[in-house]
Amino acid sequence: MPTPKTPPELLDGVELLSLDAGNTVIFLDHGRLARLVASGDFAPSAAELVRAEGRQKHRAELGTLVGLDVAPLLGEELAADRAPSVGSWARAVGTILVEAGCSEASAARRVADLWKEHVRLNLWSLVPEGLPEALHELRRRGVKVAIVSNSEGMLEPLFAALGLGECFDVVVDSGKVGVEKPDPRIFQIALDATGVRADRTLHLGDIFATDVLGARRSGIRYGLIDPYDHYAGRHDDVPRVHSAVQVARDLAAR
Repeated sequence: MPTPKTPPELLDGVELLSLDAGNTVIFLDHGRLARLVASGDFAPSAAELVRAEGRQKHRAELGTLVGLDVAPLLGEELAADRAPSVGSWARAVGTILVEAGCSEASAARRVADLWKEHVRLNLWSLVPEGLPEALHELRRRGVKVAIVSNSEGMLEPLFAALGLGECFDVVVDSGKVGVEKPDPRIFQIALDATGVRADRTLHLGDIFATDVLGARRSGIRYGLIDPYDHYAGRHDDVPRVHSAVQVARDLAAR
């Protein structure tokens, strides 16, 4: 079956392609996560974690992510002003574990251990095939590319290690700038850095509560990436796109 093309109304006049990081340009390694958390009577499969991640996204919309004490996550090497982003990471990962059947107390202990592994190599580290080539071609044709991500301040060295360091005009990492999606200010940082207007920008991401709502509040076009059909039957008014790779190729072909 051929890959579906990007809806043309999303592409017209786009001068800046804004991308979320996690599950847009770097994907959660569910198999690795399953291996890392397996112990005792909790040993979820990768498929179970995929489904749990979908339920976590729904809880993010409802404001019911699991609250975890992030103090055990904060080592001396972590700047205090990065704590809010680490807290967001802990709530997201902890909720995935709870939705997969882990108790909250056990999830807190596992998340503390996962943070150390996440610092060593981001749990979101799988790069889609063809992404670097598609983004390089898009930039060669004059379209700028930005990352706008709720992350923990470690994206730029991660991108360098994964061979993505030269793919973006600007990386806006909430752990560095101190503001998170859906706050429009984080999108404005990317607009100011690239000199592109909101109405000439397209943002892609996988989370309705942050990517879609944040772009909408910023006056930016948006497309939802949903490779696991987590949003099946919900938000049918939100344009779906196949992948960042496909959108970049479709933009470069215009």
